Amino acid sequence: MKLTRVFTGVFLLVAIYCAVDPYKHSAISEFPEFEAFKIEMPAWSEIPLEKDPENLLQKSEIKFLNQVQGPESIAFDQAGRGPYTGVADGRVVFWDGVKWTDFAYTSANR
Repeated sequence: MKLTRVFTGVFLLVAIYCAVDPYKHSAISEFPEFEAFKIEMPAWSEIPLEKDPENLLQKSEIKFLNQVQGPESIAFDQAGRGPYTGVADGRVVFWDGVKWTDFAYTSANR
């Protein structure tokens, strides 16, 4: 019984700490203008039971097989070139319209 109360107390303190975030550790602490919006979800009866009724994934094509390991994220530059992406081996590559080309390398001292 005493262990349950200790666990409950610790849990409550951690929850309060996370809610207050006094040291600004949260992922959105650097975005003070962030605003959450409630999204109305459709009724369960409106959601299709079958995920891919036309079997579209069977017609899909694998792109860039054995060319890049990733992507971890993608971005475009201000001129609209790209996409640029970071890959698992530490490179930043971009698609030049024909092939993936090395753009940058991350430091080995990370």
